[in-house]
Amino acid sequence: MSRLQADGLLLITAIIWGTAFVAQKTGMDGLGPLGFVGLRFLLSFIVVLPFALREQRRSLPLPRGWKRGCTLLCLFFVSGVVLQQIGILHTSVTNAGFLTGIGVIFVPFIAWFLFRRRPSWILAPTCLLAVAGIWFLNGGSLTSLGGGDGLVLLCAVCFAFQVSLLGFLMQKIRRPLLFSAIQYAVCAFIGLALALYFEGITWQAIIDNALPLFYAGAISGGIAYTLQAVAQQDTPPADAAIIMSSEALFAALAGALFLGDRLTAAGWLGCTLIMLAIVLVELGTLYAARRQASATG
Repeated sequence: MSRLQADGLLLITAIIWGTAFVAQKTGMDGLGPLGFVGLRFLLSFIVVLPFALREQRRSLPLPRGWKRGCTLLCLFFVSGVVLQQIGILHTSVTNAGFLTGIGVIFVPFIAWFLFRRRPSWILAPTCLLAVAGIWFLNGGSLTSLGGGDGLVLLCAVCFAFQVSLLGFLMQKIRRPLLFSAIQYAVCAFIGLALALYFEGITWQAIIDNALPLFYAGAISGGIAYTLQAVAQQDTPPADAAIIMSSEALFAALAGALFLGDRLTAAGWLGCTLIMLAIVLVELGTLYAARRQASATG
């Protein structure tokens, strides 16, 4: 597909992810976060599996080393999903959306760690902007940061690794449906196993949360995460990260529309600073990459 088409798919992904925070927040009526994660991605796996099998029949054999990359991908994906779902119990949809979006700031550091690419000078001021944004988003006081916000920040780091690794793997292997199905299967297995041991799952809880589970599982998981994998075959990780970070805006809009979340003036200022930090760090990364390309060319 063209670069424009791939970027369009990522924007659709961001819209679905942003609105899915409402489903994640409201879908735990008698259902624990681990149970929600397990059931959600079981449904995602069921949705994607037929297409993954079709892709498998039409594709070339997988190259050596793909299992190691897929294992790391699943590790960061499952960690991010579980931390986010537990964290969202103790924070608002708006906070969860924006704090998840901060993960894009970590992508240059991950590239430095994994690929030995020195981060841009612009990272220092953008990190300060992000910290200031979190401060204002939480009412202008660091004491208002709760445990849920901390878990969502940790999930943002995990998702930053996942985005970086997925972009690398998809541009080399180009098997998005297979990797999506594997991620979903691992997430469903771990979530359900832990939920049955620590939380318990009842049929009544599943019925009561059927609609949020369907949206988070079939739409956000089965469709949006798969669109991410498909689009990252043709969009560099930096571009993908900045487009997908717009999920924070859609999360805030969905929280206001469906849950009555309201931000103060300080909160809106915090949102603006966080988005500005995300945009600046990605623009700086793109500028540095183009400058290096022109110098070597």
